[in-house]
Amino acid sequence: MPKGCAPGAAAATGRPLSNVRVLSRRIALAAATFCLLTSSTWAQSRTARTPEALVKQGEAALEAGRYRDAFDAFADAAQQRPRDVSLYTAAAYSASMLGQAADAQQWLERALQIEPRYTQASILLGQVLYKQGRVKDAVDVLEAGVKYAPDNAAMARQLDEWRKDSQLQSRFYESRGAHFSVLFEGPADDVMARKVVDILEQAYYRVGAALMTYPSRTITVLLYTQEQFRDVTRSPSWAGALFDGRIKLPVGGALNQGDELQRVVEHELVHAVVSTMAGPTVPTWLHEGLAMTLEAGGGAWTEPILARTSVRVPLSSLSRGFLGMNAEQATLAYAESVFAVKRMVALRGMPAVVSLIQGLGRGSTFESAFQQSIFMRFEDFETMVAR
Repeated sequence: MPKGCAPGAAAATGRPLSNVRVLSRRIALAAATFCLLTSSTWAQSRTARTPEALVKQGEAALEAGRYRDAFDAFADAAQQRPRDVSLYTAAAYSASMLGQAADAQQWLERALQIEPRYTQASILLGQVLYKQGRVKDAVDVLEAGVKYAPDNAAMARQLDEWRKDSQLQSRFYESRGAHFSVLFEGPADDVMARKVVDILEQAYYRVGAALMTYPSRTITVLLYTQEQFRDVTRSPSWAGALFDGRIKLPVGGALNQGDELQRVVEHELVHAVVSTMAGPTVPTWLHEGLAMTLEAGGGAWTEPILARTSVRVPLSSLSRGFLGMNAEQATLAYAESVFAVKRMVALRGMPAVVSLIQGLGRGSTFESAFQQSIFMRFEDFETMVAR
């Protein structure tokens, strides 16, 4: 009960009171009422901060995409239950969705110190490390975790893929710039690597100025053969490059042509910068639309595609990746994405789009961040661009 509030005495009734006594009685009644109200609020507040209540709040926040609120709830619950590794892992997942890899790593390492057998923490920590380009460390984490889960087939497959990636990367050479590290397999790719570094360094300030963000950490780029690229990334045949925490490029073919190399490299740089701003919370259509808008050529190649078809896929259906699409579906998805982003820029300007991404990075839901930055409901915008 709040300090200063005690069980109240019932007000006496009887003969008329003097003005002073009436005033005193009114003060006493007001004080009693205040104590009852604050006692109730205090009790509700205390109930709302129990671990059980905090977990429910965290789960609801995750469901709604409010990752900042989710992190706060799970972190508070973990303070009350310091041996519950599921709470550490939930807090880490929320932090990773905010793009806070270092925080996620700390929570997961603490969870595995308490319970090394907790498979979910091992898997998530491996993913966090891999996306930072720390492939060998990710392999070490899964190797330790799989000992306790020998029947986990998905974990074993992931470990096998990362081992191949780590072994391949271990024999690569490196070409460095001020902000980029380009890894390549042999001397034959040295010229290509230096060309990629030059393109990226020139684009770094242009893209950074457009998105008001200049990544401080070194961005890693890997140059693969076409076969290595397909084997490591498991990407469809139409994919010309990939960003998964590192930029991955298949050398040879069309990329040997200067204009195409510049377009693809700048495209992947935009993904890297946007990921720095808001982690994985940015919908795919916004990611890809921005990348094409800011790449060399501005995605002009998509305009004839929309002109010759009346088919439109709702933007909300283009939020979770294009890699499962065939070439025709992906081409339309890219075209719609760049059209939607250019429409946003035409309506409110690039700073509004940047504000939207920053809102996601702070943990706002997409719908809330969109309305606050673009000044209209996302549903209305989606209808607008589908016409």
